[in-house]
Amino acid sequence: MPFEAARFPDDVPVLTDGRVSLRPHRLDDVDDLVVQCRDIVTLRWTTIPLGYDIAMGTGFVTEMVPDGWRDGTEHAFAVQAQGPDGRPRYAGTVTLRDAGMSRAEVGFVAHPAFRGQGVMEAALRLLLDHGFDTLGLQTVIWWADQGNWASRKLAWRCGFTFGGTVRHWLVERGVYRDGWVGTLYRDSAREPQTLWWSLPNLRGERVSARPLDVTDDVRVVEGGNDGAVQRWMPSFPSPYALSDAETFRLSTLDAAADGTSFAWALVDSVTDVLLGAVGVPHRSDVGVEIGYWLHPDARGHGYARDALELMVEHAFTPRDLGGLGALRAYVRIDEGNQASLDVALACGFEVVGRERAGTVRRDGTFADMLQLDRVNPLVIF
Repeated sequence: MPFEAARFPDDVPVLTDGRVSLRPHRLDDVDDLVVQCRDIVTLRWTTIPLGYDIAMGTGFVTEMVPDGWRDGTEHAFAVQAQGPDGRPRYAGTVTLRDAGMSRAEVGFVAHPAFRGQGVMEAALRLLLDHGFDTLGLQTVIWWADQGNWASRKLAWRCGFTFGGTVRHWLVERGVYRDGWVGTLYRDSAREPQTLWWSLPNLRGERVSARPLDVTDDVRVVEGGNDGAVQRWMPSFPSPYALSDAETFRLSTLDAAADGTSFAWALVDSVTDVLLGAVGVPHRSDVGVEIGYWLHPDARGHGYARDALELMVEHAFTPRDLGGLGALRAYVRIDEGNQASLDVALACGFEVVGRERAGTVRRDGTFADMLQLDRVNPLVIF
């Protein structure tokens, strides 16, 4: 059943924490609403139509929002906060859409002038209180396009837990997009339930690591089809297609969000040209595995050593300082891959074991995997 029917604006409550308020939308919100709905960030991550104008904003405030309250399908509030001039003004919109059986979908969008100030977090908390305490909701669901880190982090701060990625589920202007999904239950704590993981930019003197970009795809394909990479990375598709590069790039977002693995583009610190990829294919609370590969024209310059040292530094940096806080870092190397073994040894890794028949090469033969590690010098045993 939908929410109980309410008169607009008479029955719309005003909710406040003393700094941020939720209130009915008004006609004097329209100018700010149009600015919000023309903002490039808003357009990237929402289904708001292109070419948003005064007429659309007026229709939203005088028809769409009131209709949602009257028929019980949606409770939309205007967010109000103090502007730069000290006067209260429109700062965004938050909404709960009825999903039946005491469930609702949450939505929120911020005016660009109020991003990064904690306004939307306060607004979301007020909205959730309204949903659980007034509407009697049991569960609230959150959806966002894959890659919308700002939305995900806000939901995370308020206690949402995440259930992975749903392929081709969200529709944005006729395009099917992969979506992140999360839920919050009425009895759940309104605070983070997990650590926050992301892909920070890691800068070194010669090489840096950053999230993969669509502009890297061609270089990733070139590297993925290189003979040495194909030989020592048997899990790589053969041939390596542009679609494989896209899949790899998008998968890094999901893996990082879950905190299970991390992968970056390894780039020249000056030109930003992709030199290869580096990452943490496996992470636990104790140790992290580090992996790397180079584009063929990046070999012979010492970039692999630089990349490995960059990853070790990130792995050993405490979590409260933005690192992974690992006790140890390790690499697994095919016994025949002397070049990779030389890199690890040059970076201070020591051979600690041999995994018998630890890999199946592309030709179907088995090979041992050597394991080398380094222990975090900040750890006292």
